[in-house]
Amino acid sequence: VFHGAYSFESFSGQKTGAVYVSIFNNTNKDFIINSLSSEIAKNVEIHEMLFENEIMRMKKVDKLLIKANEQKYFQPGGMHIMLMGLKKELIDGSHFFINFLINNVTEKRVKVMVLNKKLRENFIE
Repeated sequence: VFHGAYSFESFSGQKTGAVYVSIFNNTNKDFIINSLSSEIAKNVEIHEMLFENEIMRMKKVDKLLIKANEQKYFQPGGMHIMLMGLKKELIDGSHFFINFLINNVTEKRVKVMVLNKKLRENFIE
């Protein structure tokens, strides 16, 4: 189950964005997210945040294992989905879709709501 996917609106000319979502594997089987795609961006990747040498860095996650009955939370300051090479502006109240390729077989299409950038202050400390 993919729940509550959202992104914040962008400004004109912005080339990157982030998406946050909660994923619940309510089955007794592990699954792997192999890749992501979207019509709104040239590249879509999962990134995790790492603290190395007193510096916060992003690292691409090539494949994400979600074990049986496990949850993953993509949120500001933590694991998130990067949209790179945005093809159009993200506008408050609009939506777009991300496609998740699971186990190299199944594609799951997830709706992402775009929120007002002023709300971002409530999510990030």
